Amino acid sequence: MGREAVAGRRAVEAPAARARARRRLPRIAAAALWIGAAAPAPALAQAQGETPRPAPAAAAESAGGAAAPAPHGFSLQNARVPAEHVVAGGPKKGAIEAVDAPTFVAVEEAAWVAPDTPVLGVAHGGDARAYPVHVIERHQIVNDVVGGTPIAVTYDPLAGAPAAWERRVDGRVLELGVAGLLYNGNFLFFDRATESLWSQLRGEAVAGALAGRRLARVRIRQETMASWLARHPGSRVLAPPSDRVDYRQSPYRLYWVEDRIPWRVDARDERFHAKEVVLGVRRGGRARAYLGSLVTAAGGVVDDELDGRRIRLEYSSRHAVFRYEIPDDVEVQEAYWFAWKAFHPDTEIWNDPGGEAPPPERPR
Repeated sequence: MGREAVAGRRAVEAPAARARARRRLPRIAAAALWIGAAAPAPALAQAQGETPRPAPAAAAESAGGAAAPAPHGFSLQNARVPAEHVVAGGPKKGAIEAVDAPTFVAVEEAAWVAPDTPVLGVAHGGDARAYPVHVIERHQIVNDVVGGTPIAVTYDPLAGAPAAWERRVDGRVLELGVAGLLYNGNFLFFDRATESLWSQLRGEAVAGALAGRRLARVRIRQETMASWLARHPGSRVLAPPSDRVDYRQSPYRLYWVEDRIPWRVDARDERFHAKEVVLGVRRGGRARAYLGSLVTAAGGVVDDELDGRRIRLEYSSRHAVFRYEIPDDVEVQEAYWFAWKAFHPDTEIWNDPGGEAPPPERPR
């Protein structure tokens, strides 16, 4: 079966499977984000309910003062996070293949998407592109050029987190790959020039020669194909990059509904489902989370303010996506609840129902 036929079938089969998964969730908003990765054996075992035993990284400095290697041979020199909190996530370095030469087609030619297919949308420099989640989830990184700017479009199937970053540092364009390592339950990528390790959610190098450097964030949206096209009708669609990958099935169907965090994280709040869909915002040193279940309970629409900026959003429990109008100078991040909380221990919660929340577990 050819690539287009396989992907076309996936566009029809996946929404029904994900809808069934959503109905099994204990909260409406914990509905399955359309995620999953090409899972190597450890990740697949985890998705099927078995917790892999992550290998902790070695201490950042050996007795002789030299940087000890992390799993998969990466150095933790200049580590900006506790070295023992960097763990192997299953696949080895580069085993999940980033897309380095993406191709795009007009939406009329994209047989692998339907109006309700979830996509990641990026519009930059007059260029608009849609990255179907069931395609990018198998590669996690697309090294692209959008509107003349080198951009990495990334997606973490474990944290439920899309993020896009400019790939230029000190005038040099970085090519990024999947490291096979996790920090705070979120995947690390590496740049092929220096093999520095970068946090996918932070866009910051956490170890290596570029430790402490940050990439510029690019606004990215996760919504249905129809919703994205309503914003950007001329968008082109990422084509499935490989004939060797079956994009129809996700090994993470059980993971979506499992209220469990298999990795250590810096903070947790178990009042909400670990995989609940969250839209998080940051500005002026404040972080706030809009949880899908709380927005749904309030009627599905929010008109709020953060640091003098208006926050308007809607949540669709049917598609498990947010639509929002938020100023560009407010950082926006969609993720699973556990991942947002892990990276923002002091986050505010919109319409917080109260009750006891465990105190943040600070890195030791």
